[in-house]
Amino acid sequence: MPRARGAPREPVSRAPTRLGDVLRAALARLPGATELADFGLWADWERVAGPTLARHAQPRRLRRGVLLVAVDSVEWMQELQFLKHELRERLNARLGRHAVREIYLVLDG
Repeated sequence: MPRARGAPREPVSRAPTRLGDVLRAALARLPGATELADFGLWADWERVAGPTLARHAQPRRLRRGVLLVAVDSVEWMQELQFLKHELRERLNARLGRHAVREIYLVLDG
């Protein structure tokens, strides 16, 4: 809407904008933006879970806040039962939002 003649101008911010903030805002407007944002879960899995755990458990699907994690043995499945709340908190912290509500474990193989 054009500015009325004589109306004061709105101040223009001269502070630089971080590129990450610009990209995040642009991506948020795309269809499927949530799925793109969740990609960090797979990309950062080893860093968040740790190399030992990552060798035995891999994320398979995130749907409606439920992360399906495939585990290669019953021993690691039991270990993950004890760690899944802490793991969920670390994943959400890494993603910067509460994307993972629950972790569901399945035996793979």
